[in-house]
Amino acid sequence: MKSRRLPWLLLALAATAALGALGEPNADVAVTASARSQERAASIRALLPRSTAAWQGGDPFAVAAVAPAAVTSEPPAAVAPVPSFPAPAPWRVIGKQQDDDESWTVFLARGEDTWVVREGDTLDDGFRVAAIKPPTLTLQHVKRQTRRTLDIGIAKE
Repeated sequence: MKSRRLPWLLLALAATAALGALGEPNADVAVTASARSQERAASIRALLPRSTAAWQGGDPFAVAAVAPAAVTSEPPAAVAPVPSFPAPAPWRVIGKQQDDDESWTVFLARGEDTWVVREGDTLDDGFRVAAIKPPTLTLQHVKRQTRRTLDIGIAKE
């Protein structure tokens, strides 16, 4: 199929090249074409700037120009540090149980591992179970003395 089209494409290319090289445009045609383009240019209305347009909402895609900072000899004011939030706890609560002596046992999971914890137990990554009082379980980091709470749900009677 391609071999049948190739001679025709080459013939069309040669004809186009010959017409472009040999043929000169008529001078009258060039004059009328330029006259038409001038008439079109006169009939096209000028575009209005956005600030004078009917819609005064502003350009939603415009980039606000930043004014240059004033040169002063005063040092810049101290910027308050951004508060850092602790990473979410890696454990998830999978259950809880109230023992006969009114104390609570909570079942925690992290990945494939499961822990059964009671108040006072220490987890392997430096957290100690400070309190179990539904609806929360409070963990305290042993070295940093920071606390985290996990929601364990309300106690049903």
